Amino acid sequence: MDSTPEALTAVWLGVQPFAATLERQLAARDALIAGEGPPTIFLVEHPATLTLGRRGSRADILWSEEALAAARVDVCESPRGGQVTLHAPGQLVAYPVVFVGRRIRDHLNHLAEAARLLLAEMGVVGPEFRMDHPGLWLGEKKLASIGIHVSRGVTVQGIAINLAVEATLFSALVSCGLRDVEMTSAAALGGRESTVEAAARRYAALFAAQRGATLRWG
Repeated sequence: MDSTPEALTAVWLGVQPFAATLERQLAARDALIAGEGPPTIFLVEHPATLTLGRRGSRADILWSEEALAAARVDVCESPRGGQVTLHAPGQLVAYPVVFVGRRIRDHLNHLAEAARLLLAEMGVVGPEFRMDHPGLWLGEKKLASIGIHVSRGVTVQGIAINLAVEATLFSALVSCGLRDVEMTSAAALGGRESTVEAAARRYAALFAAQRGATLRWG
């Protein structure tokens, strides 16, 4: 049996629209399945965007079309599970395109544990992963949301970690379909300041370690 560690390629995309980044993931997934591309983790910061998962309802978008347009908030559909999620400046989003097979729960745990370790290094201690509403929670406050899509054993989409998101944007939606949920950011909980890129580079290393993979930057 081949015991060679998986080689995971990390790509920092900077600020990119959600739709274009999804297309990049799908292309990487097809290449991986065809044996023509490596397992990859894309790390990105999105402009303000509300994404609707497969169970998402536009009734959970609370702002009017006019208010969304005034705040330059886009609305996009996503193949991931779950409902409506906010992406915005000040949020690190990580999209691993990797083989998971049937070990989906393990993958979710890897996503969450890497985020928990990252936040702990930033001084935010105590968040826990909850499988019922996938993400990292500190009491009744949610710091990170997880939503994935698996096709032919390969995953796309991933985790969104709130580092320093403008809090008023959270009022645009019912996050994850939970009307009483309070979304928050590491900065609001006293976490040390970090650029999204610096957090992305650290997250990639922590995620690779969770998978037992070697990491290289593409």
